[in-house]
Order: sequence, then C-alpha cells, then structure tokens
Amino acid sequence: MSPEQFQQELNRLQTEFKELFAKYAPTIAGKTAVSYFKKNFQNEAWGRVKWQEVKRRTDPHVKGAKATRKILTGETGDLARSIEIKSISNGQVVIWTSPSAFSKEPYGRVHNEGLRAGRGKGFIMPKRQFMGESEELNALIISEIERKLKQITKQ
Repeated sequence: MSPEQFQQELNRLQTEFKELFAKYAPTIAGKTAVSYFKKNFQNEAWGRVKWQEVKRRTDPHVKGAKATRKILTGETGDLARSIEIKSISNGQVVIWTSPSAFSKEPYGRVHNEGLRAGRGKGFIMPKRQFMGESEELNALIISEIERKLKQITKQ
C-alpha cells in the first residue's frame, strides 16, 4: 500500500467511524434495548431476577388461559408491544412504552417501578421491572457496535 493509499484508507475509516457513532450507534443501541426489554416479558424477569408471582396463577379457582398466561402480558400483550424507540438525536436514544398502545399512559411505569395503581386509595403494584439500566444490556449494545466496527474495518 502506498502512502497515498494509506492516507485514503485512514480518511475513509475516519468518515465511517464518525457516521457509525453519530448515526448507527444510537440506532443499534435503541433496537438492542427494545429487543432486550421485550425479552423480559417472555422470561418474566429483569435480567436474572424473576418477577413476583401473580395471584391468578397460584389460585386453584382460576382456570384456563388466565391461570397460565405469562405475567404482565394481559389478554392482549399490549404493554410488551408498546415498547419502542421514542426518539434518536444528538447521539442519544429514548425508549418508552407508547401510551397510544393502551388506554392509560402511566400503566407501563406503574408496573416497571412498582407504583400506586387502581382507583381511589388503590394499592401499590409489585415492582416488575422490564426496562432500565442494565450491565447485561450495555454488554449486548457494545457487542453489536463492535460487530459493526469489524464490518467497517474489513472493507
């Protein structure tokens, strides 16, 4: 490789890296996070911490699908399906549970954080976290970005 070719390759890599971190990295992080958060519904856990069991699955009087349905999936699965990328800008991505996917906006937050639920006095919903900061998620995001970096450097 001549010095001119080497310089051209460095310029190409610099351009590709800037584009990766400005454009692709937030999208990669967002898509990875959405997938990870949705997977928690299937695992009924936050990482390796299982969610608190629901009464309907332990009550011998409850029969049929209601007795076996996964925690937080409800009859429709709307909460898990509502997880999406809200915005990507300035190298940051915001993930949320879209209120358009179900009738009450704070529904996802109530379950994720274990907040007051119901009407009137209500009750405290057990915390069944499905979104948030996670070392496991960070490792998955880094792995995906590294994979993209390897694609760039192999050209």
